[in-house]
Amino acid sequence: MSENWVKVNNRAVRYVVKGDGKPMVMVHGYNFSADDWINCCGDGLRGFRIYAVDMPYGLKSRSEHFRPREPDDYANHLYGIIKALNVTEPIVVGASLGGETVLRYLALGYPAKAVVVVGPVGVDSIDLSRIRVPVLGIWGSNDRVSGRENMDAMRRSGFRVEIIDGAGHPAYLDRPDVFVRLVLDFLRSIGIIN
Repeated sequence: MSENWVKVNNRAVRYVVKGDGKPMVMVHGYNFSADDWINCCGDGLRGFRIYAVDMPYGLKSRSEHFRPREPDDYANHLYGIIKALNVTEPIVVGASLGGETVLRYLALGYPAKAVVVVGPVGVDSIDLSRIRVPVLGIWGSNDRVSGRENMDAMRRSGFRVEIIDGAGHPAYLDRPDVFVRLVLDFLRSIGIIN
């Protein structure tokens, strides 16, 4: 694992890289950081080059903070990060606010091969009909942050939804083994991995 920095719109952005293989960009939720992805799931996601990025809304983040003025500001910022990393068509994973950011990123037409979102918030405020790549939504059965309306919006749009029994809002942290299995099964089902 290596810690790195990149400049995006004159802001310093910290990111952590682990592994080799297909590019996977991981976006944390509010109050979390890039390290959380690596610590919980980095070993289980072998065969991927993970770029876990620190977003400006993370209280543990050491990247430069800013407040969005428009709903798509974080999504545009994420595109700037991915572009600066010179990563093309990554698998993008986001949790909570990071999940909303990733869905907005897709709705804006930015590139991705596939997407996994964990307990995304604000789903009903996004035009999901604009998304043209495979998406998996994962919720913990005990999620008290991302309401059922978000899950239902994903299902109505034809996206696959899975529930991790006994997990809360950060389902990937509560049950990393199940989370990794669901991600790998999803990527196999759409032909990204064997």
